[in-house]
Amino acid sequence: MRLTAQQTQAIKRHLRAGLRVLKRPEPLPLAEWADRNFYLSAESSYTQGPWKSDPYQVAILNAMGNDDIVEVNWRKSARVGYTKCITAAIAYFAEHKQRNQMLWQPTDSAAADFMQQHVQPTIRDVPVLRALSPWIGKKHSDNKLDYKRFSNSRQLFVRGGKSAGNYREKSVDVVYYDELSKFDPDIEGEGPPTLLGDKRLEGSSFPKSIRGSTPTLKGECQLSKAADEAEEQFQRWLPCPHCGEYQIIEWGGPDCDYGIKWDSRETVLQAYYVCKHHGCVIEQRELAGMDERGEYRSQTGMVTRDGLEFFRDGEKVPPPATVSFHVWAAYSTRTTWGQIARDFLRAKDDPVKLKGWVNTTLGEPWEEAGERVEAHHLYMRREHYPAQIPQRAVVVVGGVDVQDDRIECSAWAFGGEHGTESWLVEHQVFWGDPSRWDLWRRLTEWRQSVFNHESGARLRISATAIDTGGHYTDMVYKYCKQHAAERVFAIKGSSTPGAPLVGRPSKNNKGAVNLFSIGTDTAKEMILGRLQVSEPGAGYVHFPVEIDREYCEQMTAEKRVPVRRNGRTVYTFKQMRPRNEALDCYVYALAALEILNPDFKALAAKLAPREPEPDESESLYYPQPQESPKPRKRRRRNAARKIGGLR
Repeated sequence: MRLTAQQTQAIKRHLRAGLRVLKRPEPLPLAEWADRNFYLSAESSYTQGPWKSDPYQVAILNAMGNDDIVEVNWRKSARVGYTKCITAAIAYFAEHKQRNQMLWQPTDSAAADFMQQHVQPTIRDVPVLRALSPWIGKKHSDNKLDYKRFSNSRQLFVRGGKSAGNYREKSVDVVYYDELSKFDPDIEGEGPPTLLGDKRLEGSSFPKSIRGSTPTLKGECQLSKAADEAEEQFQRWLPCPHCGEYQIIEWGGPDCDYGIKWDSRETVLQAYYVCKHHGCVIEQRELAGMDERGEYRSQTGMVTRDGLEFFRDGEKVPPPATVSFHVWAAYSTRTTWGQIARDFLRAKDDPVKLKGWVNTTLGEPWEEAGERVEAHHLYMRREHYPAQIPQRAVVVVGGVDVQDDRIECSAWAFGGEHGTESWLVEHQVFWGDPSRWDLWRRLTEWRQSVFNHESGARLRISATAIDTGGHYTDMVYKYCKQHAAERVFAIKGSSTPGAPLVGRPSKNNKGAVNLFSIGTDTAKEMILGRLQVSEPGAGYVHFPVEIDREYCEQMTAEKRVPVRRNGRTVYTFKQMRPRNEALDCYVYALAALEILNPDFKALAAKLAPREPEPDESESLYYPQPQESPKPRKRRRRNAARKIGGLR
């Protein structure tokens, strides 16, 4: 059968029409889609026109659109384009990935304002989204102030976050919490907003939870808590245009050698940045070029430039499931370093204004007054030890913390006057299942490690204390019982105010082991006082250069605060961040030292500098606890003695 030209053309038209429904757009990352399609509307932007992602925004946008990443937390300051980024994400998921979405604001009125000022202008001004909105400008059941339904059957819900009812019934693929830190922490007694909202994702093939906010109070800020719990916590690193060293852009302040500086202490005519590594002077105009070559690095060493590919030690690795990003105003092209400095000078003498400046400019939570050592102070005083264990240190003890997926342990050396000066020797993390003995064998190998003393002697860990308060208490009991001869002690924390550092041991436990009660607040008060000692000597705590910022953050994770109990004020320690294992390990090491009770003078004499012994085995020893004095015999009381001394 021969077809006419007219019939052939008709068949082609029908084939094209039939295949058109199968056509899918080229898959694009969110940042690229936004650069092609998104638009800055007049109602909600200082400048109107096509969107162009700033370099620091690219990885965050792409992480939002990356199907392998389930949760994105953005701890941010003002002026970094956050609202525009989530509005672009809404448009992207509606048109490009065709997902159902739900966004919560802290209040109903904030939800209505967001829809009117951001969503509706975006639908009008972004052509690919407008094409899906035949109802635009009309009263229609698909076009409401809290709901939009597009012609591709995808839906967007926008609700206030105060009512528990606003978190029910909907099934979506993407949820947003705008200004999460301003939400009620407990929604009508049913739980935190992220717990209720993320329930709406159950059943989605590609669930996504996006949270963002300027922080509020430290310890109470919901966004900061979520960000600190993320698997990978990213900060923006930029190269110095002069020396090439990468660094986080930090405020620094007037009393720091690096950071934002200005020409006068009281006025700001010109501001610049001082490189942390070599003191290079960086001008504001150089920021854009630095940001083009910037990258995000996490606390574990993971690196990404674009939020699509992730690397560790130069090797490509799978994207993490949960991430957080911190970006503050100094990275932004929407303000200047000079303006940041001027804002600081206006706020510095007023605690209320300064709190607002810290939250909205630095993008950091505000810490209320309380006793605490700052992490960066510890980080800045790290030192190079002359040997693994310096001369004044004479005994090494270990503190061990057991977590659900790892064992963390610290080796601490003590010496000096009365043994109050301490040196962190090393901190180790052994990942694995604490219910399996192979992980505990790694702990044993670590305990039996040999450390080089500056005198030439070799020391091992003389005593170890292991906390029994976790989920693997039985395993700790068994391990301590097996290794009791090696001075491995089981301990349990006590929060009783004024409890002694180490109480009497008791075998009244399931493992029938000697279980020592530890006064954790007593130990932490001791540590707080020692961390405030500024010069080496009695009480000073030394840290080696090998430790990172995360370790210092963990060491300072708790703050001493006053609380009212039974009508009186007592002091206790409040945990300000999720991770505090470094601090706990130091507490346990102090307990091990107290139980060991070494003779510091005798050990110091034995380790005094001298010529190395011919037989090196003689220098490998365990310091012995000093012998307790023998108890005096008590005189037997006269059986006839009565109350008041009367016979």
